[in-house]
Amino acid sequence: MNLSPGVIVQLFVSVCLLASCTQASAAPTSIAAPASTPKAKVGFSADPLPPIQPEWTARLTRSLSLIPSGYSPAIFLDVQAALANAGIQESLDLEVLGLLDTLQPGASASVDSAVVAFSRHRDGMIMVIQGSLDVDGLLAAAGGLGLVELGQEPEKHRDYDIQSVDVFDISLALASVDGSSLLIATGSPSVGATGPERIRTALDSFDGLVTGLLDDPETSRMVRELPPGMMAMVLGNCANLTVLFHSRTLQGCTRAVISSELAETGSGAINAIVGYENEAQASTAMELMGEQGFQLDGVTLENVAMVQERSLLRLKLPANADQVATAFETLRLP
Repeated sequence: MNLSPGVIVQLFVSVCLLASCTQASAAPTSIAAPASTPKAKVGFSADPLPPIQPEWTARLTRSLSLIPSGYSPAIFLDVQAALANAGIQESLDLEVLGLLDTLQPGASASVDSAVVAFSRHRDGMIMVIQGSLDVDGLLAAAGGLGLVELGQEPEKHRDYDIQSVDVFDISLALASVDGSSLLIATGSPSVGATGPERIRTALDSFDGLVTGLLDDPETSRMVRELPPGMMAMVLGNCANLTVLFHSRTLQGCTRAVISSELAETGSGAINAIVGYENEAQASTAMELMGEQGFQLDGVTLENVAMVQERSLLRLKLPANADQVATAFETLRLP
C-alpha cells in the first residue's frame, strides 16, 4: 500500500475518524446501579433503565481523565467491542486501523479504546488511545516516511517525553502516558494553542495540576452513572441535542452525556443523562417531552423509558443503526 504523507498524517488524527464511527454494541452484562428515588413519568415505558457497568465506567473515566476542562464534545469509542462484533464491523470506517497496521503490523489489535475531544473553538483536538501500542515503533515508522525527524530529542515535561512535528500546517504532538495510554494532540503552528501546548495541558490535567473535564462534580457524576455502550459522548452544552429533543424541552439544559447500544440485528437504543440548572426546569422539560414527543422518527412515549432525579433526566430512546449514526454525527458537529 503506497501511502502519501497527507494520508499518514491522518494516523495522528485518526481518533477523529474513529469518533465519527457511528455504531454501538449491546451493553455488557451489568450489575445493578446504586439505589435512587427517581420520579417516573406516567405514559412513558415502564421498562427499567439500563444499569451501569463498573468496568466499562472505569475505562471511560480513565480516558477522560486526560481531557482538560473546556473541551467539548469528548467522544469515546470502545474499539475492541467494535472489532468483536462482525455485524458492526461492516458499518465501521476501519481505515484508521488499517493505517495503524501499515505503520506497525498488528497495531490495531492492541487498541482497546479511543477518545477524541475538541477544543472550544474547534482549532485543535486532544486524543487518547488506550492499549499496548509500541509508541517508539510508530514514531520510527513515521520517521521513515519523513513525518518525524529521526534522532530528534523529545521535549521533557516532568517525567513525560513529548515528540512533536509541524507538517501540512498541522502542529502534532505525541506522548506515552503510562505504557498503556498514547496521548495525541493537534493544533495550529500559528493560531491558538499548538499540539505540544495542548499535550502539556492534558498531562497537567492527568496529574491534577490544572482543571480537568471530570473535575466538574456534575459532569463527573453523570459520566460515572452513564449506561455502557460502544460509543459515548460528553457534551458541555446542549445546542446539538435538538437531534433528539425539541428545543423547548432543552430550556435550562446545561450539559449531557450519551451512550449508544446496538445489537447485530440493527436494533438498539440511545441512553442519555441530561442536566438542567435546577429541579424545576428538569420537571418542566419532562412534562414538555410528554406533550411534544421526540425528534427521532418512530419514537413514541410508550417505548421511551424516562425518570427524573432532581435536576437530571435519564432516558432510554429506542433507535436503529441509522438513527444512532445520525444522532452521533450531528452531536459532534460544531
